[in-house]
Parts: sequence; C-alpha cells; structure tokens
Amino acid sequence: MLGAVASFACMQIAGRELSGSYDAFDILLIRSVIGIILITPIAFVFGGVTNFTTKRPVGHCIRNGIHFIGQFGWFYGIAFLPMADVTALTASTPLFGVALAIIFMGELFSFRRIAIVLAGFVGVLIVVRPGVVPLELATGVTVLGAFCYAVSIIMVKSLTRTEPPLRIVFYMMLLQLVFACVCTSLNISWPLAADWPFVILVGIGGLTAHYCMARSVQLADASVVMPVNFLQLPLMAFAGFVLYGENVDPYTLGGGVLILGATYLNITLSKQR
Repeated sequence: MLGAVASFACMQIAGRELSGSYDAFDILLIRSVIGIILITPIAFVFGGVTNFTTKRPVGHCIRNGIHFIGQFGWFYGIAFLPMADVTALTASTPLFGVALAIIFMGELFSFRRIAIVLAGFVGVLIVVRPGVVPLELATGVTVLGAFCYAVSIIMVKSLTRTEPPLRIVFYMMLLQLVFACVCTSLNISWPLAADWPFVILVGIGGLTAHYCMARSVQLADASVVMPVNFLQLPLMAFAGFVLYGENVDPYTLGGGVLILGATYLNITLSKQR
C-alpha cells in the first residue's frame, strides 16, 4: 500500500502539470492509452492468456465504471484546488472504505480500529480547518471521487478472490480506455513534446498504484491497509510547498504527525490477535 501511495503522489504531481493544457477526460484517455500499452506485454509474460480471460466480466465493468468516476473527480480536483486540500478531501476514502468493508465484506468491527481511523481523519481536519477548503463545485466533485474510490477498492477486494492483480489491472486499463474514448469522442489534443514525461509518469503511476493496491487488499483486510492512504496528505503538502510554493503551516505539520501516528498504530495493532 505504501507503493500505491507513492504512485498516486507521482500521478497527482503529473496531473497538476498536465491540467493547464488538458481537461480531466483528456488526462484519463492519455493515461489509459499509456497504461494498456505497458500492461499488455507484462500481463502476457507473467501469466500468459490467463491474465486476459475472466469469468467475472460484469464485476470488472461495474467496478471500473465506478472507478472512472472516482478518477475524474480526483483529476478535476487537482486542476482547481491546492495539493494539500485535494489530498485532505480524498483522505475521506479510508473512512468510507472501512465502513463499506465492515458492512459488505464482513470484516471484523473493532472500536479500536475505528478510533484509529477517526484519529487519522481528525489529522485531516486539522490540516484543512473548517472554512479553509472552499465550498465549491471542485470540492463536491473531489469528495464524490473519494467515495467512488472507496467503493472501487472494496470491489477489488472481492475480485481478488478469483482474479489475480495483473488481470484486474489489465481490465481496468482496457475498460477505462473505452470509457475515456466515449467521453472524449476521441477529440483530444496530442501531447506536446514537453508534456510527454508527465504523460508517461501518469501512465506508469496508474499501473503501479493499482497493482500495489490490488495486491495489498489481497494480502490483508481493506480496513487495515486503506488508512495508509492518509500518508498522502503530509506527502502532498510537502510536494505542494517544494514544487508550487503552497505554504506548509503548523496546522499541516501537526495534522501530518497525527496522521502518521494513526497509520502506524493501525498497522501495528492489526498484527495482534
């Protein structure tokens, strides 16, 4: 899951760089094209035709339709909100995810686990503070994207019972390429030479992020690994400061420490009976 966090961070930075010239649907189409080019030979080498055949096509379609909405919400927020604010809003994903995992996946309900997740979310509130994040369309779209991400991750947890991670990522890239082609009607601007490093970074980040995420929920309960996503907040607040001059204040530092502590406790305590 730490690999997924690092990959999403790279995607967020690349998405910010591309957002000035391309809208969210354009970025999704570009990412899907790069992704399908990269994943096809990898899936063939590590599994052969078994990575291209599935008995759960409906599950893949529903999961990727929901995930596509989540991706759109995330890239839309990146274009209009500060990096720390986008990450803080999407940090609600673990809260949605833990609740969904307990309700639909039958994962163990633990007051200690819920308390740790809520402590992480309090860290998010300390960073954002009421009234700092503007109540505008971008905010609502980003929160909707966070909820869709949570639903998507829970569906990945279900798919991993019969589907290997490479097959899940292959169908994700394939179906999201189809969705992006429909939404853009293939009417996009070809990336400029200066944009190609960020285009490639988005494509590679999409592959590694979702492979790592699928593998993590295959190995452990979603309610254990999903709160690791909280680590994106201090990471992206730092990236926003270094790359874009977005201020990191004491609230961000204090909330980041609380987030780190909650994440560490969640992983440590999950090892105990």
